[in-house]
Amino acid sequence: MEQCELVEFDARTVLHQVGEKTNAVYFPESAVISVLATYGDGSTIEMANIGREACTGINLTLGRETQLTVNEIQVGGTALKLPAARFVSLLEEEYFRHVLFSTVQAVLFQVMVSGACNGAHDARQRLSRWLLTMHDRADGQHMNLTHEFLSHMLGVRRATVSKVAAELREEGLITYSHGRMAVTDHKGLRKASCECYDRVRSAYDTLLPNA
Repeated sequence: MEQCELVEFDARTVLHQVGEKTNAVYFPESAVISVLATYGDGSTIEMANIGREACTGINLTLGRETQLTVNEIQVGGTALKLPAARFVSLLEEEYFRHVLFSTVQAVLFQVMVSGACNGAHDARQRLSRWLLTMHDRADGQHMNLTHEFLSHMLGVRRATVSKVAAELREEGLITYSHGRMAVTDHKGLRKASCECYDRVRSAYDTLLPNA
């Protein structure tokens, strides 16, 4: 899209805050964006994450200008930035609108599966699922992820993340050092995960086959 601007972001950059008017939509290339729920005590929990197969702007797609969630860069990298007004005008085009509605459905499915996963599966399975998803979107590169950050994303204690991460490292499934983490055994980590990883991946493959 000619009106897109290529921008590069550092991790933890906040793109949108709750209640503000959406002035731009972001299409990640190498970056990954977290959609966060925020609470009165300042804590946050990730509801969904967006990679190059999707974009922000679900609220605009559904006809709402203001943000209901926080959007934050989770994994630093590049994204295409499109002014909100141009995004809304493109929704008048049938093909673009069809793709965006498929994207919305995929992200909403991810949110629903994540909610079910949080109640049905333990921290080991959930962390494994989360790392597999990030590994896919980061093309297997090292990711800058601290245990503190992961505890916020998963909604569990930092000590729990440290314990599970240590187990996964001892089993040779991941490596981490000084806040840098990588998946070293995708097949093994998939066994440690729950079926939610495959459910979301299958849904994205079905709804967005060319992503």
